[in-house]
Amino acid sequence: TRGPFQMRSVTLCLVLLVGSGCAAPAGSGSLTALIADPGDDRVILVGESTTLSGLRSCDTEETATGGLGYSWTLLEKPEGSAVAPDTNQLASVQFGITADVAGTYLFRLVVTNGSRSSQPEIVVVEATTDEDRLTAPAITPETEDRCGNAL
Repeated sequence: TRGPFQMRSVTLCLVLLVGSGCAAPAGSGSLTALIADPGDDRVILVGESTTLSGLRSCDTEETATGGLGYSWTLLEKPEGSAVAPDTNQLASVQFGITADVAGTYLFRLVVTNGSRSSQPEIVVVEATTDEDRLTAPAITPETEDRCGNAL
């Protein structure tokens, strides 16, 4: 017969195995080579425009971000919204959208350098009619990417 401690140790081992497997990144190649940064989540007014920017994305193994490719995906939008970025916008470092319906707009960014891809990162744009919920824009513009390179 098994004692209670034997069963717990088996369970603990399974939890540790599963937990360590879940920590692996979804990107390919080096675990830390590429960093996708789609900017901060934000709350804007319905009818207001906002810019989605991957400028702070970088390749930790390179000295500049000039060789990165950008792949944005609109994952979710409110029912009835006509927001539909075109192929060129979804492949650019940054582009603007205008929230036409109240609700959540969810965008995913993946960056590539030709041989590897980053883990996907999500940015949330919440459109509202309640001015008390708005998030303040950054007061100073970003001057460097996540790898410390000047923008």
